[in-house]
Amino acid sequence: MKNCIFLFALTLLFSPVPSAGALISGTPISGALISGAPISDTPSVNATNIASAETTSWQAAASRAQEDQRIRNAVESVREAVAPDSRVAVFDISWEIRGIQVLLSGEVDHPEARDRVVEAVREAGFSDVTVNIVVLPHPGLGQNTFGLVRVSVGNMRAEPRFSSELVTQVLMGTPLEVLKRQRGWFYVRSPDNYLGWMSSGLFERMNQQRLKEWNNADKVIMNHYHGMAYEEPTAQSLPVSNVSIGNRMMRTGQSGDWIAVALPDGRTGFIPSDMVEPYDSWKQSRELTGENIARTAKQFIGIPYVWGGTSAKGFDCSGLTKTVFWLNGMDLSRDASQQILMGEHVDPGEQFENLQTGDLLFFGRAASANSPERIVHVGIYLGNREFIHASYLVRINSLDPDARNFDRYEYNRFVRARRLIH
Repeated sequence: MKNCIFLFALTLLFSPVPSAGALISGTPISGALISGAPISDTPSVNATNIASAETTSWQAAASRAQEDQRIRNAVESVREAVAPDSRVAVFDISWEIRGIQVLLSGEVDHPEARDRVVEAVREAGFSDVTVNIVVLPHPGLGQNTFGLVRVSVGNMRAEPRFSSELVTQVLMGTPLEVLKRQRGWFYVRSPDNYLGWMSSGLFERMNQQRLKEWNNADKVIMNHYHGMAYEEPTAQSLPVSNVSIGNRMMRTGQSGDWIAVALPDGRTGFIPSDMVEPYDSWKQSRELTGENIARTAKQFIGIPYVWGGTSAKGFDCSGLTKTVFWLNGMDLSRDASQQILMGEHVDPGEQFENLQTGDLLFFGRAASANSPERIVHVGIYLGNREFIHASYLVRINSLDPDARNFDRYEYNRFVRARRLIH
C-alpha cells in the first residue's frame, strides 16, 4: 500500500496539467498548456494569466460564431429571394472565414444570384470577400450546353446514379439546358425549369445553333400511346426506337402510309402515318377546355402509377395533370405543391357545386395553428363530384359518400381547388 501511495505521489508531481477549453478549432492558445510543473506551495504559473487566456479564447470563438451567423443570414436572405425552390433553381453556397477575409464558394444558375450574395455579405460587414462561385452552365461544358431527349421517355434522377430517385421524365424531342457534368451524368433543366440528373445515353448534347435548327425543322408528334419507328416502311423490319404519345421527331419524307422520320440523335426510320401528325398544326389546334381536359385524361385510365412518371408508360399524380394539360396546350409546373400556385382559388361549396370540369383538386393537410399547409396529391375534376387521378393507377373516384366509387381517404384530406381554365 505504501508503494502505491508513493507512486501516486510521483505521478501527481510530474504529470502535465491540462487547461480546459484551450483548443479552439484545433488551434492551441499560446501559453495555455502547462507541462512538467512541479507541485509546491507556490504555483509556478500565474493562474490569473491562464484564466485570461481562456477568456480570450472563448471571446474569439463567440466572435467567430457571430460572424458566421451574420454571413449565414445574408446568404439565406438571398436564397429566399432568388432561389426559394431547389427543384427549379441552383443555389449552393458555402463560405470560410480566414481572419478578416471571407471566401465564398459554390454554384448558382444565374449571375444575379452570385452578385447578390457578394453584395449581401459585404453589407453584413465583410469588405474583404473572395468569390469562387461558379455560374452554371459550367464553363467546362464549352458550347454544348443544350440537349434533346433521344429516347421515348428520358428519366431524370435526384442523384447521378441509376438507383437514385426518379424525380421526373421528359419525352423524346424535349429540349434541355445542360448545366454540369459528373462522370457519365449531366445535371439538366427541363422546359418547366425542373432540375435533375440524366444519363448521357438518354439525350443528345448540342450547341445552341443545332438546337435552333431542330426547333425550326419540320416535325411530327406522336398521337398514340405507344408505337415503333422501323428501319424500313414495314412492321416486319427491325425497330429503330419505341415511341410514346407526345414524342417529337423530324419529318424527312413519306413512303406510302409511312412517314420518314429522323430522331434527335440522327437515327432514321419510318412510322405509320396515322400515329403522327404535323407538330405545328397540332400546336395550333389545341383548345384548352374542361371537356377536352376530361377527354384526354380518361384516355389514360388504367395506366399504372409510377413515382416521377410523366408519360403514358406510368404517371404520378402531378405527372398526369401536367401531361393532360400539356397535350391540350398548357404547361403546368411539375409537382402538386407547385401546381397549386397556378390559376385562381375556387370555393368548392359544401357539395362541390361550385367546381367546373377541368378544375384541379388538391389533397394533403390543411394549414392549422401548429403546422403549415402541405399538398401531396392532385386530381382533375370531371363534374358530378367525380375526379380522375393517378393513385395505384389512373382511375376515376367520387367525392360523394353515397357513390360506389367514393374515395373516403381523398375526401378526408381534400384541401382546396384551383381553376386554370377560363
